[in-house]
Amino acid sequence: MSLVRFLVSFMVDARGGSMRGSRHNGLRVIIPPRTCAAPTRITCRLVKPQKLPTPPPLVEGEGLASRIISLGPASMQFLGPVIVEIPHFAALGRGDRELVVLRSENGSVWKEHRNRYGDDVLETILNGMDEDLESQEELGKKRIRRIISTDFPLYFAVVSRVQQESDLIGPEGGQLTSKLVPMVQATFPETAVTKRVRLGLQAQPVPDELVAKLLGNQATFSPVVTVEPRRRKFHRPIGLCIPLPPSWRESPRDSGEGDTTSLRLLCSVIGGTAPAQWEDITGTTKLIYSKDCANFTTNVSARFWLADCPRTAEAVSFSNLLYRELSAVPYMAKFVVFAKMNEVREGRLRCYCMTDDKMDKTLEQHENFSEVARSRDIEVMEGMPLHLECSGNLVPVRKATQQPRCFSFQAFKDNRLPVSVKVRDSSKDHSGFLSFLRKSTKYEDSQHVLCNLNITMPPCIKCLMAWGCFFLPPCLCLSMVCTSSTFVSPELARELQFSVDDINKIRVENPNSLLEQSSALLNLWATREGKRLGGAVMWAMVTELLFSFVLLAFLVISCQNVIHIASGSLRSVLSYVHAALDRELGEAEGVADEEENVTTRVVRRRVILKGDEAKDLPGEQVSEEQFTDEHGNIVTKKVRYLSQHASLYSTALRCGLSTSSPLLLFMFNSLHSSS
Repeated sequence: MSLVRFLVSFMVDARGGSMRGSRHNGLRVIIPPRTCAAPTRITCRLVKPQKLPTPPPLVEGEGLASRIISLGPASMQFLGPVIVEIPHFAALGRGDRELVVLRSENGSVWKEHRNRYGDDVLETILNGMDEDLESQEELGKKRIRRIISTDFPLYFAVVSRVQQESDLIGPEGGQLTSKLVPMVQATFPETAVTKRVRLGLQAQPVPDELVAKLLGNQATFSPVVTVEPRRRKFHRPIGLCIPLPPSWRESPRDSGEGDTTSLRLLCSVIGGTAPAQWEDITGTTKLIYSKDCANFTTNVSARFWLADCPRTAEAVSFSNLLYRELSAVPYMAKFVVFAKMNEVREGRLRCYCMTDDKMDKTLEQHENFSEVARSRDIEVMEGMPLHLECSGNLVPVRKATQQPRCFSFQAFKDNRLPVSVKVRDSSKDHSGFLSFLRKSTKYEDSQHVLCNLNITMPPCIKCLMAWGCFFLPPCLCLSMVCTSSTFVSPELARELQFSVDDINKIRVENPNSLLEQSSALLNLWATREGKRLGGAVMWAMVTELLFSFVLLAFLVISCQNVIHIASGSLRSVLSYVHAALDRELGEAEGVADEEENVTTRVVRRRVILKGDEAKDLPGEQVSEEQFTDEHGNIVTKKVRYLSQHASLYSTALRCGLSTSSPLLLFMFNSLHSSS
């Protein structure tokens, strides 16, 4: 079995199968042949961390690179290795970070998943399956993580962290060396541990430009060195070798000994997911210098850091400030801008900073906003404050209910910034420039621009309808009117004050279709009135006309039961009209008539009219209709006509139609004739 796409699940048997997720580009599950003993339904879902009883434990500097993936059947053992490819959004361009996969069998306990298979055995794993598997380099460019496993846990999680070297260390001792910073080493003497345990060594470089941006020239720092797991006590002291800070290597200020030296050794022994708390342990730890490195011993695994800080009392505060920036997780995100014009010169912007969020699932798509700009993938730090600047022919307007034009980026969350704008010069294009900037620091000369976007505001088109205010293009409004008016084209033409010659001409030009006649009629009317009237007046007339036919369509639905003979497209339109009027008029309740086997929808409304508005209302009439259903039973159907007419008449008055409106009179002439 070999299919193309799946939503949540798919079936696989001994023949195997390869499936790609249709909702998320890059998600793929490969079940090679002869790895499934029986037909099995494979499920694959993306889960938010807050939905789990125990999310993956993440320490500072770690972050989820993608949403958590839930696979099923959970705990299923395959006859051979299977492959799962997950797209991620972690930024790995600087080369100091890596991806690791965590797995959980029950949603509470997490451990690292280690692939036992390399790229050299992928062809063997596929077992003759015709499936393209890209190299790790190609997967890295596409930001896809490949997982190979012989079983399915309940959850997989892809985590971004600083590169870490790890190995099993036993009573015989051993040594770990950082590949990222080769001068960083950890030496474990014999009997430092009494049994084989996995220990890790992490070395995070500190960019000189980041130090200069935050602290100027007040201090320099070595890489941050961590022995994992932290807070582990060793039976014998272990040795650590850390490079000296750049300024100290170039020109040492003193001998580097004693409590007054500017070279400070900082330590944080906090373990687990708690934030680091740096302490100055220079006075209690002896440093030995050799080859631009400082060597010392420790009995406890922790984070260590060397700082060259002449103002020794501020070394800890400087380290806390710098470490907050270092521990921020970088992601690849897009800036997306939606726009909508409220008035001719006023509009609204909704700015997003998105990771894996789907643009077509945002609230703006349902509120008739238009996407006006989208950036390429840009590296953004977790928790980074972002600021928006607007220029060109668009001026931002600060309203009392709106927040300032800034927000903080959070991965896989709804990072939305609403902005009200005003057109500076209405005679020019309604366009401008948006700049997304990172908040500047104390020692930066200029703000750091993440991206610039050119935007053009969409046109302001309003079509007011009885149940709300929708923004629709003119062609759609006329199309809806035509759909409602195909069965009353001659009466409509007379109400719109067309001459007999115009009506006959339209009939001759469109002899075969009432829909074409109605469309031509309304297009001619729109052209004629558009030249004579302003845009607002014309749209008011279109609104009145459209509302009249909406009411007529509602009456046809509720009284004549045409829903059973309507075509598919007309049925969906009328159902939408019925539901929309329900929302406008109030709640509707469906009742079951004891005299019939089908459910009848009865709409009860209370009509309150004033003065002369009530005198033209027709009285209530009740009629009975008998028919035979599909089972041969005689069914009696009671229909109340004109009480609903009165309700519709009241609704039309509340929605702004005048009692002398020719379209309203035409509508009720049609109502009486249909009754």
